[in-house]
Amino acid sequence: MKDSYAPGFWCATTALGLITATYFYGVIEAHQIEQALVFFNSALGLIGVLAMAVLAWSAHENALLKKRRQTQGHTLVRIWDTKVALRKVETVFDRYFWGSYWQPGRTFQEVMGDLAGTPLEKSLEALKRECQGLDDEIHSSEWHWLDDARELSTVATALARQRYLLDFCDPRASIKGGAVIDREMEVLVYTWSTRLRAFDHQLDALETEYTV
Repeated sequence: MKDSYAPGFWCATTALGLITATYFYGVIEAHQIEQALVFFNSALGLIGVLAMAVLAWSAHENALLKKRRQTQGHTLVRIWDTKVALRKVETVFDRYFWGSYWQPGRTFQEVMGDLAGTPLEKSLEALKRECQGLDDEIHSSEWHWLDDARELSTVATALARQRYLLDFCDPRASIKGGAVIDREMEVLVYTWSTRLRAFDHQLDALETEYTV
């Protein structure tokens, strides 16, 4: 690992060495050998102390850098786990509302528009746990991941209830061959898609921040 303090250390050591050598040989030329030796030993001691101080500071900085990188790596893993959980929510949502989950043989809770115990509810709870861990990991007031996950859960619950109303309470649903257009359902679907994309983009931005 390249030490940013190394050039300054070697420049200072070289300058001190040149000054010491110049003074030492100047004293020798003046025939004061004992004084020259005393000064030379003092200079060597000063250089040694300087070297030890720089090495200790460099080791401390390297230890801090290693710790920051370990923390950064742990946070990246947490971000990736959250993205996986979000993808799971997206997949289960599509299957639940538009695919195989919305079929005859549903539980009473599902029929009544309740997500309790459904695969979608379980995937949303898993996302909340990952978001809680991400909030704990980052310790920043700028991101509120658990709140975002709760908002997604709220929209999904509203969609399930609205789907129940359309299937069982709206008299238009009994008209064969008629397309039922429900504005509230459209708004909820749009809200879900918008928040899901925003959530995904924020995770991408956070990943980029911790990758650079």
